Amino acid sequence: MRMLSIIFMLLLMSFPNLAEAAEVTPFDECANLRNMTDQTIMGVVRTAPFKSTTGNVQRHEGSFRLEPDEIATICSKGPFYDGYRVELVIRTIIPLFTCKTRLSGEIYLRKTENNEGITKLYAECK
Repeated sequence: MRMLSIIFMLLLMSFPNLAEAAEVTPFDECANLRNMTDQTIMGVVRTAPFKSTTGNVQRHEGSFRLEPDEIATICSKGPFYDGYRVELVIRTIIPLFTCKTRLSGEIYLRKTENNEGITKLYAECK
């Protein structure tokens, strides 16, 4: 099995005025994204929004593209949504699936197909 290790360092900057009471950690929270399908999956991982020192609402974001059986390691210090979660989006041109998940252990990217041949991509979010 081919292994790709991409680290999205969503670096924590100095945020004296958070847009909401977002959680941050002094250390990286990390997880492995595993593409368990037979197709390429693209997406993005986003932190909770925060207010920058200039007053603009922003968030950290990292993109991924995983070939079948590939793995990407993602890490962040926050700011997190409740429960130390980040937003995970699987997309093509448009979002296909979104959830909030913890960055710990393995996050499996999977697909299902119904009787009409319609494929749905999803992640096993925690």
